[in-house]
Amino acid sequence: MKVSASQPFEIIYSLYEHEYLGYCIESFVVHKDHNGRLTLQHQNISSMNAEEFSSGLDDKDYELINIMDTMQQESVVKHFSKKKIKPGEFFLKTFGNPKSNELLIKEIEQYMERRRSRVLPLILGKRLFEMGNDGEPTWKELDVLDAPATVRFHFMRNEDNTHYFPTLRYKEEKVIWQYNNSYLLCKEPAWLVSDRKLYHFESGIDGNKLAPFLNKKFILIPKNIEETYYKKFVAPLVAAHD
Repeated sequence: MKVSASQPFEIIYSLYEHEYLGYCIESFVVHKDHNGRLTLQHQNISSMNAEEFSSGLDDKDYELINIMDTMQQESVVKHFSKKKIKPGEFFLKTFGNPKSNELLIKEIEQYMERRRSRVLPLILGKRLFEMGNDGEPTWKELDVLDAPATVRFHFMRNEDNTHYFPTLRYKEEKVIWQYNNSYLLCKEPAWLVSDRKLYHFESGIDGNKLAPFLNKKFILIPKNIEETYYKKFVAPLVAAHD
């Protein structure tokens, strides 16, 4: 559905999970009604048509659009395939045989993760939504929090083992992020979506250190490996983030 640049509009960003590429974010222009509210009338915006809507874009928007263009599945396929091939065929051939294509799959994952890590800091101050299953880009708005959250790691030593777990705080308030469908939008560094809020972290923590706890209260460290575990993992972790 086309949006007229001569009528009120707003640029927004919408995220969805691609079957093979993981979390992707796309840019849209959305028509606004006479009360300034977003309507269902929208269209995708790329570097090809961004200039048409220049009155509503700033430098960050242009940078975001250019990066997001490289995250589109057609761009990904063109980057990784020497011959012309349809995206569906490429992904099925690549991800359908993961053992034979392990290196290529890892390269694609890293390609996308690098771009997510560039996009997300630029999203601060922008409007971000979760896309609906029907492709509606303004389905559910997320609160993009401007200040970073903090992570603290805890180690509770018992007679037979140690319980290890992290807690998160945002402006001194405890963040409830476990067992509630929270997810890591990016892992390097961590960007977390929880309760319709997008968090980033002042320490730039690796999301892989948080991922196990999305649906797990703690990790149990048996007493017989405590010393090794503390030397190899706990000491560097505390030094980096505590």
